[in-house]
Amino acid sequence: MRAALPKRKLPDHAGLAYEVWAPFASENGKIPDDLRSRWLEAIAELAPPADYLAAYVRWKASFGQPGDRVVEVEAVSRLLVGHGNGSATDVGLTLHRTWGVPVIPGSALKGLLAHWVEATLGPDPGEAAPDRLPFAGVEWEGRRIVHGPGAVYRALFGAPEADEPVPGRPNLAARGLVTFHDALWVHGTPSAGSPLAVDVLTVHQKRYYDSTGTTPPVDWDDPNPVSFLSVRPGVRFLLALSGPPEWTALAGDLLLEALADWGVGGKTAAGYGRLVPPGTTAAPAGTAATRATGAAATPAPTRAFAPPPKPGETVECVLLAEKTKKGGWKARHEASGIEGPIQNSAEVPPAEPGDRLRLEVRIAKGTQSGFRYVKG
Repeated sequence: MRAALPKRKLPDHAGLAYEVWAPFASENGKIPDDLRSRWLEAIAELAPPADYLAAYVRWKASFGQPGDRVVEVEAVSRLLVGHGNGSATDVGLTLHRTWGVPVIPGSALKGLLAHWVEATLGPDPGEAAPDRLPFAGVEWEGRRIVHGPGAVYRALFGAPEADEPVPGRPNLAARGLVTFHDALWVHGTPSAGSPLAVDVLTVHQKRYYDSTGTTPPVDWDDPNPVSFLSVRPGVRFLLALSGPPEWTALAGDLLLEALADWGVGGKTAAGYGRLVPPGTTAAPAGTAATRATGAAATPAPTRAFAPPPKPGETVECVLLAEKTKKGGWKARHEASGIEGPIQNSAEVPPAEPGDRLRLEVRIAKGTQSGFRYVKG
């Protein structure tokens, strides 16, 4: 089959180029060192498909129901989701199957948040902590599920059937109330260059890892650098949640904390995978302790973000990379999350995405809001 493929020209789809188009040597099936770096650099320089922006805008516009929650996050470090996927470099990367652009699967976000909630907000094993019980995860004994999760964990992520009901932890199976959608790449980010970059992982003790424990790690082994692709800092993703408004608000707030605190994907212990709202560098406001102590008495904690401004108010907004169908500016009020087009975009002075302007709120309805530029 490979004999029928073009010998040199890479496909426009970065995922296809990374997974299939590796320049293997016919004699040993390995990628020659002199070709490996050029091949990876060529993939990292591929331009995203021209039609992706229209698909992204259409997908984003689909979240218009009262319980839908969308928020942009920006990578403040390298991102490596799907590093265990099959790849010619032995280090995989999850890219959109249709568009070949970075994507964070909703299952990865849900799994991260479930683990973070249980470890950070839930009780320690054997601890009697009624205020933390709502965040408790599933309790296992060998392969048996002894106790189901607490009320908040159950509502956010669902629950399997458990053997024994205990106060605050029903044993019946339940479906989670929140849907975690795939987080799609925000077109035009970072402001310059491709969203992908060539990365390197240097294995210093290859013989030790390849052996069955008979070869000790020693200082005189030769390092073995392994090049691969990752997502560069500055890339933004749009997180999207659906469900009852009070639960998507809570899930969104906690997810922002988990992404800033733990990160998502591989190599998080080395600092990879941290994502935060644009313009911030640390975990967002709202502490785990406050949520843990308040959740037991409140079945569905309320949103921590500021209420939306009223029409007629003038507020500071950030310009978005995404434009309207006619090429006009869109903006977002970051404190409340409302966003939409600037109705008189032609009057906006020369600017770049990420710049901040004082705008008058014309419509305040979530992601269907609108603004007007006010001179002076």
